[in-house]
Amino acid sequence: MDPESNKRSRDEFEEQSGHANDGRFPPQQQNFDYDFKRQRIDPAQELINNVCKDIRRLGENSNVATQIDDVNYISNPIVAEFEKIESLRNAILSTMYALIIEQPHKINALGNLVFICNAKNFVIAKYVVEYLHTKMQLLLDSIGGEVQADTSRENAGVLNNIKSILKFFGAISPIIDDYSVVNVLKQLLQFAIDLQGGSEKRNGIAQEIYYNVLIATPYLLSNDKSEELHGYLNDIIELADKFPIIEPDSNTLIQPFDNKMENFEIPYQPKKMVSLILPALKKLQADDWQLKLFLDFEPFLEPILKTILENNAISKDIVKHKLPQLSLPSTEKMNKYKPRNEDSIDRIWQQNSRVLLQVYNQTTEFETVPVIESYIGLFFKDLSFDILTNLSFNKTEASIQLSILDLFFNRELFTPMGTSIDELIEIDTKNRTGGNNPPLSTWKIEDIAVESILTMIFQLPHTLHREIYYYTVLISCCKESPDSMAPVFGRAIRYFYNNLQTLDFELKIRFLDWMTTQISNFEFSWKWDEWVQDSQQFAKLKYHPKKNFIKNLIAKEIRLSNTKRIKESFVDVVDDRVVPFDEFYQYLDISVVPNTRDYIINYDSALYGDSEEIRTKITEIYDAKQATLAAKSNATFQDEIFYNFTNPELPLSSVASQIYEFIVSHYKSNKEMNELYNSVLEQVQQDQPQSDNMVQVDIPNPVKFVINLFFQTYAYIGSRSIYSEVSILSRDVDKLKFLSGKPIDSKKVANPDDEFEKLYLEDDDVTNRQNWIIDAIFRIWVHQPQVIFLILEYLIEFEILDPKYLIAKAFKTNLIIDNVSCIESINRILETSKAETLRELIFEIFTIVVKKLNELDLGIDDVVQIDELNEDNAPEVDKQWLFYEYLGLLKSYFRKYIKNQATESNDDDVLQNIKNVFNDLENIPARIEILGWFKELS
Repeated sequence: MDPESNKRSRDEFEEQSGHANDGRFPPQQQNFDYDFKRQRIDPAQELINNVCKDIRRLGENSNVATQIDDVNYISNPIVAEFEKIESLRNAILSTMYALIIEQPHKINALGNLVFICNAKNFVIAKYVVEYLHTKMQLLLDSIGGEVQADTSRENAGVLNNIKSILKFFGAISPIIDDYSVVNVLKQLLQFAIDLQGGSEKRNGIAQEIYYNVLIATPYLLSNDKSEELHGYLNDIIELADKFPIIEPDSNTLIQPFDNKMENFEIPYQPKKMVSLILPALKKLQADDWQLKLFLDFEPFLEPILKTILENNAISKDIVKHKLPQLSLPSTEKMNKYKPRNEDSIDRIWQQNSRVLLQVYNQTTEFETVPVIESYIGLFFKDLSFDILTNLSFNKTEASIQLSILDLFFNRELFTPMGTSIDELIEIDTKNRTGGNNPPLSTWKIEDIAVESILTMIFQLPHTLHREIYYYTVLISCCKESPDSMAPVFGRAIRYFYNNLQTLDFELKIRFLDWMTTQISNFEFSWKWDEWVQDSQQFAKLKYHPKKNFIKNLIAKEIRLSNTKRIKESFVDVVDDRVVPFDEFYQYLDISVVPNTRDYIINYDSALYGDSEEIRTKITEIYDAKQATLAAKSNATFQDEIFYNFTNPELPLSSVASQIYEFIVSHYKSNKEMNELYNSVLEQVQQDQPQSDNMVQVDIPNPVKFVINLFFQTYAYIGSRSIYSEVSILSRDVDKLKFLSGKPIDSKKVANPDDEFEKLYLEDDDVTNRQNWIIDAIFRIWVHQPQVIFLILEYLIEFEILDPKYLIAKAFKTNLIIDNVSCIESINRILETSKAETLRELIFEIFTIVVKKLNELDLGIDDVVQIDELNEDNAPEVDKQWLFYEYLGLLKSYFRKYIKNQATESNDDDVLQNIKNVFNDLENIPARIEILGWFKELS
């Protein structure tokens, strides 16, 4: 069987997925015969465009022989014009560099082009070697500040890009003089040893250089199979053995799974990349450096090179080029090095030990991806990370390149794309019984691509790019090959869902985000039947991770669509019959409280004095509104708002109408606002007249009533869209500050009389007003948590509301644990807070969490055990889960805002204050665990 028959070329891949071009340029428009002249293209520029496009597409043909023929053809215009046209020369060199950095899987294909060009005109290869050597030197010089690095190419980091250049030099080592590539590798490796040897603490940059040299070293094998090379490789291994791997005793803060103080077994023990690479190379060494990874171009390339050299009038032998050693920065400069781009791979290495996520090999008895203990496993992870990071400007191209990665390597490495798990089980069975001789691969390129992307999504303490980038790459991968990719995604989703009990708290939020984005892009389709049993089993629990996940996933889907559409997705087809899963209907009410009816009636009744008469009237109005809504086929979120104040059946409706009219007016002065506030407050404080058709009320707290009246009215008037709400809030910032008790910025006003009177509020008065504002927004948008928190975030942004009050509210009923809109909002507030405010808020959160943990009263001396759920112990089990969810939240904020923050942001006093807070935790085992986090600080 032709080993290439199952491979898709780039063109075939794009035809299947609806692409007709290379992902970078739009398709050519149809050529109509217009009267005007076509724009004349400069022939040199046209040549540059064509040659550079051909270089970018190297290796994307599945037939190796045709690849080499194409490369030979592409080389002709390069050889003919390279020395003549400077712009062409510069464009080719910069394109080669971009290809090495952005698409490193094409390094060997690019090497073939350099080999052929070298045989035809060695000057071209000389330029290439010198250009890339200069690039490496400039990158190193940028560390010391001697030159500015090209930031447009530094997404992954200076040292990471040097790694890719080293790989390329390894691939073209047959035309590099005197094994100079080995000398450069050893030079950098010794540099890493010296850097780490000068410190008793982990040096992340030294670890990165060490890892990068070793991951690049086997590229020497791609085009050189000599015994002499093996000796040089053995020398590198011997030198690498001298690198001291220094790691903290514990890395719990960056591990993706948490055993909840040994309540559970985690799926696997995370392994550090720096500890894996040398043993992987030693295994290759033990196998006499037999690496069946790279495509064998020699049978097709050698005859062409031989013919070219025979016809070369200048040299009949391959010309080799010098590669000088590098001028390295001083140890002092390296120790001060901080990557310019904070979201770079260099930065990850510098701050944290790098651990690899494992998904697919955990769920099958055979491997669907190479194990990470092997060089090939690390190799494909490394390639995928670089593609994702350096092609972040083009998610479509990133997804395509990841999906066709198998084109560029040994044809026997991967099973054909789209091979099902059942088929792999059959292959594995035959492999075990000898039915396949030699054994066939069960590795799937789809699994490698998806697992690599998921590794980037679940990277701790943070992702390199915003999570949405990785989500969209996954979606693009799925849309490129839906039949092949959908089962791969399904297995990953099930893996994370099945391990929700141990998945890190922050990673659960990312998983929720990814799942939401994923299924919303595919008609909200999911096998909901798989989760029916869990929903039923955990029905009495509020804080179990699986119950929480299901509830919040549905809530997020409703936010992206509507209740009716999501309800319709809870179906399956059994024997040609549509079967609804009514188990999930309970989650369609996404209100922020368990019983919206009771909440609204109680809240509003309390505002008006909570008499029996007013409660009855509000109940009648509410039930009538609900009856009207029920008659609507597709009620909107705006329809669901229950705004009472202007209802003529309620007292003070005329006063509410005054406020309504005031707010909808285009502009009112501060003085008018002041007068309205005083007038309304005075009317509310008066005894309400008795009449035959009006309930008499005695408002218990007039100021609270007025604050609710104003803020609920603002929220109601802006309810058409969040844009409308922001517009009206931003218009009246000073007026709202006046109501909230927040200080109003002194401004030079044209009319000094247009200022608010001073209210002379005590601290308690301000606190009450701030809390009443929050309660008012909760009340008016109770059925839409997302809107509640968005409005409150804008009030915080406009400095009308102090964020500490919203944080207190988030913890009061544990909303921050069980409501995704709440945790997302708090996270956004923290991320956008200024340094001093952030420090105060984090300290406040730590204090509150410790208090909440103590209030659960789950013992002092023993580890909190999570009991097996039975019919009688649901409340206690729920408390146990809440305990560990709060510990997970605490860990995520400590990791994000304490572990990797600059020293000046977290001085010894700050850290000691946090330790003092943690020392107040009564449960001793939990206290010991969280105090242990301080040992992992950078």
